Amino acid sequence: MSESFTYKPRLPFLLFLVAVAAIGPLTLNGVLPATSAVMKDLTTRYEVAQLVLTVFLIANLCGQLVLGPAADRVGRRPVMLLSLLIFIVGSILCAISGSIEQLLIGRFVQGAGGAVCVFLPRAIVRDVYPQNRAASVIGYMTTAMMVAPLFGPATGGWITDQYSWRWMYAGLAALATLLLLAGWRYQPETLSAFRDSPAERRMRPRTSFLESSMVLLRDAGFIACTCMLAGAVGVYYGFLAGAPYVAMESRGLSASAYGSWFAMVAVGYLSGNLTAGTLSQRLGVQRMIQIGFVPFILGVCLFWLLLPFNHPVSLFLPMMIVAFSNGMSLPSMITVAMSIRPELAASASGLAGSVQTAFGVLLTLSVGYLLPMGDTWLFVLLSGSALVSVLGLCLSRRQVPGTSHAPVI
Repeated sequence: MSESFTYKPRLPFLLFLVAVAAIGPLTLNGVLPATSAVMKDLTTRYEVAQLVLTVFLIANLCGQLVLGPAADRVGRRPVMLLSLLIFIVGSILCAISGSIEQLLIGRFVQGAGGAVCVFLPRAIVRDVYPQNRAASVIGYMTTAMMVAPLFGPATGGWITDQYSWRWMYAGLAALATLLLLAGWRYQPETLSAFRDSPAERRMRPRTSFLESSMVLLRDAGFIACTCMLAGAVGVYYGFLAGAPYVAMESRGLSASAYGSWFAMVAVGYLSGNLTAGTLSQRLGVQRMIQIGFVPFILGVCLFWLLLPFNHPVSLFLPMMIVAFSNGMSLPSMITVAMSIRPELAASASGLAGSVQTAFGVLLTLSVGYLLPMGDTWLFVLLSGSALVSVLGLCLSRRQVPGTSHAPVI
């Protein structure tokens, strides 16, 4: 992509992108405290009521795969506005649902529309900023995405207790309506950066989702970046799946104590994001990734070094270090993945996010299956996920034979 795109982002536009990025994790996490209320209100079993999370993730995954190429073909603005409208419809369906089946349909629609929250703000940032500045802005944006889950469950639980779980979905519909109006007012068409250049316009293929994905999956640099992303985020997903069991069942923490200790992980991630926002433009994305792997490897090794100690610090301190590394390097990894084929930036963001989510789901399922056999399995799986990320780093540093691509990192 040409770095000379002349659109100057204004504060309302940036705040709009941050809000869109934050509503995704808010929708994912904010509804979890209402699971029991949904079970009682709709007279269903707990395992069925929990499908509101599974269905949302599946729809979100499918939405990223479809809407990413669409944003590269028809533009960022129409995909953003249409997706927010779909999200509103899904939220309203959830709020008025009279059965668990209707609620799950609403969650699927909501998840499909909410998929843009994962990838499109990042692609738009990459459209309007040079690479290093984009990594810095994405770092601040990811901070907002991390803050939302911290307050989402508490807010959702309060609304459920004081009013009803339906009001939570109504509130999400109202919030998305405000974002739709803001997007109509402040969202420009940033894909014009490519259309201004005839050469780059020819580069941007008129492809379907499958064709766009195949183009990206044939690029060794994109595969390397995706491995780095999936492995790094997989450690976090695996920890989320296994840490409650290890902390509360094996180490005797109460739920409130677990929540207090988990704040260490959130602080680590936020600190890493703020570091990325401060240093990415100065050091460059390649160096940020390289530097970020130092605490990443240190944290994973620390899991094993502290394994004999039956204290919460042995569980949460290593993860805080890993979270700091993720917060510092993930924005740069995302930026590099989108920059390998700039004419397919949204497709790259959507595909990388989908692979990352799918890998995380696979890891959490593995944790749930193996953890009852022993706590050590959690650390085996986290180490395996970290190894995937390190392998991606090694692949990214190699010249790709038979191509014009230089090493990615």
